[in-house]
Amino acid sequence: MSAEDLEQAAQRITEDVAIAAAASKEDSSYDWWKVLFALYPGAKPTHHSRQRDRGVMRSQTAAILGPDPGEGQVHPCVFCGQECTVLWTKSTLPLFDTAKTINTLPPKTLGWPICHGCRLAMWALPYGAWLTAGSATVLTCEDPQVEWAFVTRNVKRANRIRQLGFNRLTDGVGPEAVALRALREHAVHNPVAATLWMFKNDNQEPWLKVVSTRIGTTRFLQRMLSDPACREGWQDLKRTLHRTDAAGRTVVDGTTALARLLFDPQLAPRDRLVAELFKRSTAVETVLRRKVETWRSLVAVYLEEMHAVDTEQLKPLARMVARWIATESSRGRFNEYRRVAGSAYPLHKLLMAVSARLYLDGGEPGDVTAAVVEDLLAAGANGWRLRALLWFEVLAELGRLGVSLSGHEEDPDEEEPTRFDDPLADVDERDEEYV
Repeated sequence: MSAEDLEQAAQRITEDVAIAAAASKEDSSYDWWKVLFALYPGAKPTHHSRQRDRGVMRSQTAAILGPDPGEGQVHPCVFCGQECTVLWTKSTLPLFDTAKTINTLPPKTLGWPICHGCRLAMWALPYGAWLTAGSATVLTCEDPQVEWAFVTRNVKRANRIRQLGFNRLTDGVGPEAVALRALREHAVHNPVAATLWMFKNDNQEPWLKVVSTRIGTTRFLQRMLSDPACREGWQDLKRTLHRTDAAGRTVVDGTTALARLLFDPQLAPRDRLVAELFKRSTAVETVLRRKVETWRSLVAVYLEEMHAVDTEQLKPLARMVARWIATESSRGRFNEYRRVAGSAYPLHKLLMAVSARLYLDGGEPGDVTAAVVEDLLAAGANGWRLRALLWFEVLAELGRLGVSLSGHEEDPDEEEPTRFDDPLADVDERDEEYV
């Protein structure tokens, strides 16, 4: 960027800060001050003792973001290495110091050396971050186009917040769906992972939360969108997770809630999508058969892309369990299987009993290799994933056998699926296109 570009950026940021800092609490511009306060709580424009005068706030902010005066000892910028003389402390750096009010700096130093460009970048952060009144979320990814797409959406949203405040945004919408759309659009040929950094800078209790997708997420999204049954399963779960209040206002956006299931907490990978589908499908009496079938497709594609699971290996075992359930006392036998479906040792005992019963009745137990059974009954996440897949395969096989577990005939028109323009679109996206 040229010096003129930096000057224009400084003027834009300075003016926005001055307007927000001088706004009354009833003014929509005050919400932008809340954003600034969450990131720079000790800076003069965000301090509670600030003067509510736009001119004063403009001059104070300009002093923070102005060019390097070139006076005093020269140091390399802590971020980019460029020579500079300006030293910054906690009050102007988001989440760059301690959890205490008192700053902790390197010995015999008065602050962190920050060059002009990096100072502007720090205060430009809210424009490209996903914002709430108390936090900001940024994305990092090895594909710069994914980062660009994420920032582009957030710039539109930030403009809306500055103009209209948070009240004009839909509740329950988050950055996860935005990140998934960026991956879907730009990481097609070179799958990459994306990481969301959610943080709040605070004088007393700052916090940082980090969640990431897996590299297989992009391939999963591509297959999900191209497979009709899998896509329908995604839409079904999206509708199930969507929540509105009595007035019809969105409380939880279904796209965001579903996208969030594909992000794992740092150092704690979990298959939250599979867990959510498994939990909701156990009340199978209240779930339409078609929905169960589409959820099975969704689980299978997820496991194939995320964990390279051979989803065909469990079908002989699923057919064996389904035949046993269908033979007699279907509901009782199904409940017996449902109670143990997610647990290794109880499921092991049941499978032995099922094999013995089918053998004594003149049938043939499932043709399943010892390695498959060993993996299925293993402790830990790998075994649990296979047991969840087996559950859905058994449900699908029962459907093919015509076994009804609900006690009533299903009406194919009972639940007409809602059609969405884009399975990854959130409820706020269209409203922001005008900005």
